[in-house]
Amino acid sequence: MRYIIIIILSILIIASCFHKEEKTKIAKNFTKKEKMEDTELKNWIKALEEKSFKIDISKLKNPFIDPEIFKLIIIKREKIPLELVGILEKEKEKERMALLQDNTKKGYIVKTGSKIGNIKVLEIGTDYVIIEEEEINIYGEKEKRRRILPLKKD
Repeated sequence: MRYIIIIILSILIIASCFHKEEKTKIAKNFTKKEKMEDTELKNWIKALEEKSFKIDISKLKNPFIDPEIFKLIIIKREKIPLELVGILEKEKEKERMALLQDNTKKGYIVKTGSKIGNIKVLEIGTDYVIIEEEEINIYGEKEKRRRILPLKKD
């Protein structure tokens, strides 16, 4: 029995010596370490360097607000109620100046083209002044509205 085991082992050892191993060939291109570009990393770096996107809320329309409520909000905004108190006229220059007064009794002396807040004086007549007010409508867009102020007669 010993001899059989010794013979089997010796056959296995001799057979393993004659066994051909397959050598894997390494391509010459892979022996050198190449630098690989990480394109996704470069894209992230570019995205981080760019200015962040900002939304100007004042330019957006609010689709959920009721138009009636928005009108009340607009009325509460800075609106100067003016009335025409007097008109001055220079004879030599034929230039007119208007005396306007707001509800706090603050007076303004204006010429054609003058601005008071969001109000611009377009024309000064003999007994009226035409002004143009810049307002924001219920959709958030700027509108210009003309109004005639008659001379207040006391």
